[in-house]
Amino acid sequence: MNEIMHLVGNRPQFIKLAPLYHELQNRGYKQYIVHSGQHYDASMSEIFFQELNIPKPNVNLQVGSGSHAEITGGVMLALERELQKQKPSLVILYGDTDTTLAGAVATVKLHIPIAHVEGGARTHNRDNPEECNRIVTDHLSNIIFCPDRSAMQSAEKEGLADRSYLTGDIMYDTFLSVRGRNNISHDEIILMTWHRQENTADKDRMRSILRFIQRLDGRIVCPLHPRTRKYLREFGLWQEAVDIDNLEIIEPVGYIEMVSLMNRAKLIVTDSGGLSKESSYAGAKCLFMLGLDLWDDLVSDGWIVKVDPQEPSSVNAALAFANQARHIPEEERPKYYGDGHTAAKIVDLLERHSLI
Repeated sequence: MNEIMHLVGNRPQFIKLAPLYHELQNRGYKQYIVHSGQHYDASMSEIFFQELNIPKPNVNLQVGSGSHAEITGGVMLALERELQKQKPSLVILYGDTDTTLAGAVATVKLHIPIAHVEGGARTHNRDNPEECNRIVTDHLSNIIFCPDRSAMQSAEKEGLADRSYLTGDIMYDTFLSVRGRNNISHDEIILMTWHRQENTADKDRMRSILRFIQRLDGRIVCPLHPRTRKYLREFGLWQEAVDIDNLEIIEPVGYIEMVSLMNRAKLIVTDSGGLSKESSYAGAKCLFMLGLDLWDDLVSDGWIVKVDPQEPSSVNAALAFANQARHIPEEERPKYYGDGHTAAKIVDLLERHSLI
């Protein structure tokens, strides 16, 4: 039996990998995990494999950080060698990172089938590099697994209907499996994550974010990304951040602890597309600190509200939204992303199409 190769490189991809790896393992398939090394910090990588009971990657390409071109080119070169050596029968790609794009281009040139997990999602903004990654990956894939109806509709509009399937969100599988390990406590914190280049590469932007969160009413817990910590120090803003009375900066956490924090939150403030969606699983509405249109249904429902910390009217609207925040009971949460059995549906489809 030829093996199935998974290519991953960051936190959301590890979370997506876990249920699919276990479902394939339960059905007896041979698998091979390639870590691009895009997240090379142990706190951002190794802990997720341990907590989600995924075996250590068979190989780490050790690409590290860099420009989009450096990461994409580095992964392509190293992955091509791995593909030629291993000769997998299928490569499974996840999400929208530079690792994903590189995997699609390197794999299709070797005529190896590609499956794309969390395909179809669109921001409708080509200035967003992840948008470009996702479009190219979808069009090079043999089969696309869409997390929600909006993603499915986007794939159909791009002529991909014959290879796209609405399976639900595989991250919901992982969330449900981990949630049961936590004692849920509703002390109603505000959970914040902050890492995107758009929000860390400019001093004025970072200062405006600090001034915005200072105005939020409630205890803010922020597992701080290494990139954000680095730029706060480089821009001379570290002390300003530390001096915010209601802000508790902690080290990056694993997924189990993150789910615990999510389940304690009355509000999530983030620039993570994945976490903005996961907020609906945990029952905490979301302030999204980017101008991208993600997860249309949650935006339409008023679950996700965008905030531009440099725009006073946007800040005032966000503060009014935050003042109404409360932890939402299970029965009142939106249900757009499947039933927690996405991994099984994906493997069923791979078998049906004779891709494994």
